[in-house]
Amino acid sequence: MRLAISQLDISQLERADAAELRRLWRAGKGADPPRTFTARLMRLALAWDAQAAQEGSETAKVKRNWNRIINDRVAGRRITHTATSLQASAGAGTRLLKEWGGTTHEVMVVEGGATWNGQSYSSLSAVARAMTGTNRNGPKFFGLREGQQ
Repeated sequence: MRLAISQLDISQLERADAAELRRLWRAGKGADPPRTFTARLMRLALAWDAQAAQEGSETAKVKRNWNRIINDRVAGRRITHTATSLQASAGAGTRLLKEWGGTTHEVMVVEGGATWNGQSYSSLSAVARAMTGTNRNGPKFFGLREGQQ
């Protein structure tokens, strides 16, 4: 019997050891996990699958963009993707984590801007400026464009 990934309790993953994670992987995906996957990697992949099943995953366009970038990097080609190639992945509801000044900051992308530390901002650039005290390209600062800071 296969486990519906959307029914997976993410808190169950936190407590699971490697053997239990392999069992959950097999139950949810119908195959063994890759041999090189550590418990941490299985936990992350299963949590992502569960969240994507419950909330919806990337659009086909975003998947194509990611695959193009991955294939270019694997082939050793210079990255020439447009700045907007990844922006679609940061739609409303996206949670961004940024390590800055020795602290991990959480930014939530919302319709028409972003929120950080309980305040609303008109853009990711405005959040980056508030966080760092200097003008920054927000999408680049948060790693949504090639050459992230």
